[in-house]
Amino acid sequence: MMLQSEIAFYLLRFYLYTKINKFARGNSPSEIIKVEILRAPFGIFIRFIEEPILDLKQGSKVNADINEELVNWAKIEKNWDIMKEKIIAPPLSLENPNVQRIIAIAEDMMNQNKTLTIERLYNVSKKVLKIPRSGLISIIHFLINNHVLLEGSKFSRETVLENYLRKNILEYIQLNGCAHFSILRKEVVSEPNGILGSSGQLVWHLEMLMKFNYIKKIKVGNNSVFFPYMEDEKTAIVLFLVKDRINREIFGLLCERGPIKKADIHKEIDERREDVSYRINNLIVQNLLKYDQVSKEISLYQIDKKKVEDVINRELRRLKK
Repeated sequence: MMLQSEIAFYLLRFYLYTKINKFARGNSPSEIIKVEILRAPFGIFIRFIEEPILDLKQGSKVNADINEELVNWAKIEKNWDIMKEKIIAPPLSLENPNVQRIIAIAEDMMNQNKTLTIERLYNVSKKVLKIPRSGLISIIHFLINNHVLLEGSKFSRETVLENYLRKNILEYIQLNGCAHFSILRKEVVSEPNGILGSSGQLVWHLEMLMKFNYIKKIKVGNNSVFFPYMEDEKTAIVLFLVKDRINREIFGLLCERGPIKKADIHKEIDERREDVSYRINNLIVQNLLKYDQVSKEISLYQIDKKKVEDVINRELRRLKK
């Protein structure tokens, strides 16, 4: 959802001008406020819409340096209901031609080894493209919020994958569903002669992938686990844990038979008792299993049986390849 209404931006300029006390006196609000509009999270826009107009009036009295001619209160009040109806427009998409043009402008700037700044992108796009000011602001806001472009970076979401190592890291995570730091260092970053790759180098590439919303990170015990951005966290945790064969057998048994006594799990799984107990306790700590003190039974906890079965099948298909 993007802000499109001219009256909305008129109000928002005044709101930010009065609320954010960091602008040099004498500057034109239309010149100094546009960058703040672009950087502001969408929540600021929504909160602003919900705040009474009276709050703005009081703000103008407190800020004596505000030019009262800046705000035509009669016009604002007259158009308030119209603004609320028009302020929300259909969401933009990456397929939008104007969105693609602004991405191209940003990438051209970064190809010239220039760090991307919102103000520079706005000014260049305004000169090159014949897009209304409000539409241009909406597009840039969309690109920043969706991490297609990142202020202060020399990369876009597309060009960040031009680095072969970074692309290989992402493909490994996607292929395996998730991966922890040590395995990525060993399998992706290591030299052909077996020498482990640089931890610092791997951290840098992972951070870039996270900044552009390609991957996310969670802690599972002592492991930093990375997984595709669109995957939900609970599924990623289970997928990481079922890479261990004993964990996989425990989950499979519970999916097949439902709640089962801990002693029976030991009987069913042909592994050392302490190894099975360790994993059961770890899964309880991860809030994936629960132990009933009365029945002495172990069962799945806060996770759907069907989801666990799907995750196990995903891992088994991967192992067969």
